[in-house]
Amino acid sequence: MHPRSSIREQIAAKRAEVRNSTPDKRAAAETSRAALGVSPSPRYQGRGGPAAGVVGIGGDEVVEDKTVESQIRKAVRSGKLDISSLKLDRIPPEVYTTLLGVPPEELSRPPPRVAPRTDMQGTNRTFSATLRIAEESTKEDVFGQKKAAAWVEPEELTAFRAGENEVDEIEMELGGFGGLKTVDLHRNRIPRLPRSFADLLRLTTLDLSNNALAAFPPELLLLPKLEVLDLSANAIGTLDFSSPVEPSEEGMSYGAGFLTTSFSRWGRREPLPLLPVLRSLNLGYNKLTNAALEALRIEGGLKTMRVLNLEHNALEGELDAESIGLGQERMPELAVLNLSGNVYLREVVGELAHGAKVEMAGCNVRDAPRGQTAASNGASATSNHANTKAATAAAAAGAVARPDLPVPKPDITLVYRTYPAATFDSEPLDVDFDLYLPPNPTAKPLPLIIWFHGGGLLQGNKENLPPHFRRLPSHGFSTPDGERHVAVISPNYRLAPQVPILDILADMSALLDFVRTKLNDRLAKEGREHIVDTERICLSGGSAGGYLALIGGLAMPPKTTDEQVGGYRGDAGIKCIAPFYPITDLTDAFWATETIPVPWANRVIPHDEARPHIDLKAPPIKTAVSGGPRSVLYTYMLQHGLFPGLLFLKQRSVGSGLDGFRPSPEALSITTRLQLLNKLGAQRPPVYLVYGTADRAVQPFEKTVECLREGTGELEVEVREGADHAFDEEASEECEAFREWVGVKLFA
Repeated sequence: MHPRSSIREQIAAKRAEVRNSTPDKRAAAETSRAALGVSPSPRYQGRGGPAAGVVGIGGDEVVEDKTVESQIRKAVRSGKLDISSLKLDRIPPEVYTTLLGVPPEELSRPPPRVAPRTDMQGTNRTFSATLRIAEESTKEDVFGQKKAAAWVEPEELTAFRAGENEVDEIEMELGGFGGLKTVDLHRNRIPRLPRSFADLLRLTTLDLSNNALAAFPPELLLLPKLEVLDLSANAIGTLDFSSPVEPSEEGMSYGAGFLTTSFSRWGRREPLPLLPVLRSLNLGYNKLTNAALEALRIEGGLKTMRVLNLEHNALEGELDAESIGLGQERMPELAVLNLSGNVYLREVVGELAHGAKVEMAGCNVRDAPRGQTAASNGASATSNHANTKAATAAAAAGAVARPDLPVPKPDITLVYRTYPAATFDSEPLDVDFDLYLPPNPTAKPLPLIIWFHGGGLLQGNKENLPPHFRRLPSHGFSTPDGERHVAVISPNYRLAPQVPILDILADMSALLDFVRTKLNDRLAKEGREHIVDTERICLSGGSAGGYLALIGGLAMPPKTTDEQVGGYRGDAGIKCIAPFYPITDLTDAFWATETIPVPWANRVIPHDEARPHIDLKAPPIKTAVSGGPRSVLYTYMLQHGLFPGLLFLKQRSVGSGLDGFRPSPEALSITTRLQLLNKLGAQRPPVYLVYGTADRAVQPFEKTVECLREGTGELEVEVREGADHAFDEEASEECEAFREWVGVKLFA
């Protein structure tokens, strides 16, 4: 019999037993659990120490802290379990014993038994515990027994989050949660999946990024509902689709009734298609070669694939789209192919799906036609919402991507603010940031550069951090005190139009507050010896991120009214500001002018494609995958002149009564705020502004430069001749002038 064949029978028997048992029998069962070292109220101790907080899963207590037991308590009611960021070295046994009803002694990895105490301290503790029991018994004799907690059958688990832990093995029991639709296991140490993973037949979204996988998990190949799969930042060097793991008979019976088509094919023993509905596959930051990609040429093709991310692998030379299954016939729906960061990759040949975008920033494209790859369909080479003509132009001029320049990964990811679920079927939103640190701890605190991603405040993510910023912590700055280093933060923030502009600015304020009050303590708890100098902060960012850097770093004087500054005053403790090609004037005619089509987009975005992303009733989001479905939003906005209106659709009035006002685009424009500072003679931090003369993705910069020059404060303007928007996303770009400037300002 299959080792899991009895799990569901055990679940059913357990539930029937509890339903029919008396309180005395349940108490005896708890005693049995205690003898096995499993407490009656689930508590789990991982490497981070014992969990603290409320004990039990059935009472009315208020849960104050995020602990294993509190999250299991919620999952019993909601069907959603979140045990992420708890420093767990395994999935707690209580997950299976409480939510599946599997007896602890029958788990594939039972919890360790608690050795009996024989020392005097243990005797004393046992006596104290006995005394407490006697006291409780006396109370019951006098006041009567407490009402036994009613047993509640857990809701079927549909979402499971266990990312940001130290888990190195997934137990076979996880396959017993056949109702799972979303699983998040990112940033663990998982080298492989159990065979039971093939039983998760309802699974639609799986995140296994930043783990220790060396090959594509065969347990995923036959999942009939899987649409989004993230395997980035592992050590995958091979793709073998020849031996898919089939679901067990138990898993098949669990799904009967909702996947009838798949099961009928199975009943006829016909071959099931591989990854039949997969829409997004992220294999970036692995070790894949051209030869390894030939496995993608499967029978029937990947007909539903829309986004394929192969950035920063070991691809080289000429990539033949047809031979590796990326051609129009096998991937007819492909919209985005991301090949960025494959420094030896020269070009792509073969016919891709019509209109597919190929991103090749950081590749050696010297021999490719200017402005596009060699793909015969004329697929455009893009990066985020802007194109990479700057990169291809530089390549045509003789610039070659330098393989000696690394693109580091973040050292740690931390959550700086958590928002409750916005809708009944959504989950709490953890807004996080990536932190990049020097390779070795330093004796002196590290000044900090905070870089905000672009995307018009509508799209983008913290992973968009350009390579030259990622390398900054490794760069040694020469100072009178010797060689010094910096730290870099790249944060996510909530995106419009689901939240208004002041909410986005509130995220920036929350981030700065976290940095100043909690960051160093969190680093110490994580075992890091680095210390961040929270008095030396540079705000930077690209495009909309440059806007955030400017509005956050330009503190408005007390003499100004709240209405004059749109309800946001900025931060007075910023050392310097470094905006790259920023959005500055929200009232510029550029934003109100309809542009159909947008010159660098090469196609018109239809309303139906943008509609899901401008739905104001949708829950807020903090990140949008580069090249993913939401990446059309910036282009769509420019087509119809919707900026900055999308930022204010949900903006409420600030204040009340006669003092209330509605924040305006003018008050929240950088140019307006600079004019206010100039009028009052207020000092501003040093500013380093850089933009390219070929930039057509934001408003012109002449007015911004004029306002900056008229003010009081140091100013450095770098104008890149012929450079386009997002020019610094090129892997070989080092921005040496900026690097020298920021070193002088932060270490002054």
